[in-house]
Amino acid sequence: MKQSSVGIYAGDDAWREWFEVCFVDGCRANVLLRKQVESAMLSRLYRYGLTRDDIGSDDPVAVFDAYFKLKGARDTPKPLKQYFAYRIEVEKLRMVDFVCGTLFGRGSGRIHDIVLDWVASIKGWRVHSVRSEDGRRTLQWENSGEGIDEDLGGIDGFDPADLIDVEHFNVAIEKMLEKISSKIKVEKSKVALLCYVMAQDIPLTEAAVLDGLGVAKSRAYTLRDKTIEALRRELKHIDGAEGALFARVLMERCEANLSDDMRVRLGGKNENK
Repeated sequence: MKQSSVGIYAGDDAWREWFEVCFVDGCRANVLLRKQVESAMLSRLYRYGLTRDDIGSDDPVAVFDAYFKLKGARDTPKPLKQYFAYRIEVEKLRMVDFVCGTLFGRGSGRIHDIVLDWVASIKGWRVHSVRSEDGRRTLQWENSGEGIDEDLGGIDGFDPADLIDVEHFNVAIEKMLEKISSKIKVEKSKVALLCYVMAQDIPLTEAAVLDGLGVAKSRAYTLRDKTIEALRRELKHIDGAEGALFARVLMERCEANLSDDMRVRLGGKNENK
């Protein structure tokens, strides 16, 4: 198992058992599960500006378990855990992708909603999302008058991907970008740019994108279509490519292949600063 600064991936078997019993402490691997869940819960809580003093006697793991027992699925009244178990089976999700993506993913993991509910019960605060002038999303606490920057990231550098080894994804993605580049006869950096803007819903017609591709609008759409087709073919040969974790790593690798200037123009970060 790979240990991170805040936790350790408890393993597929441990998480499968969690689906079969009603709470973390009832599992044989309860120590590992508790450590992973507590780390994720507290990291997100601290991200919102609360401390251990704020939570009092609340047990983060008990809050986590209660959420899954009490919440229903979107379209059915059955418990959320049962719904997720059904999805994992039907969609053939790998357990590690479910845990590090659907459950603990930085940007869209369920941990986000769980902790917001927890904050509401602790402080009575409710949250809504607003857009700042620079286009960034900010969560505003309705009753406290305080705002928090909901950027992708976590407290103390916490990232669910740190819980497992994703180097095989990094290698596979770099090889995939090179293959697509060769097949459609476009530089690798431009393939990465196309994948990045498609994933981020950035219009191909934006000046930064056209400048990066070095083509006119009509040619940009042609390159996009060729990239999509080549991407579909290549993904069939990568184990785990259907999971949420792979999608996150793909986004990160594509961004890493962009120039610093392009990252800044597209609203990302300049790694040299």
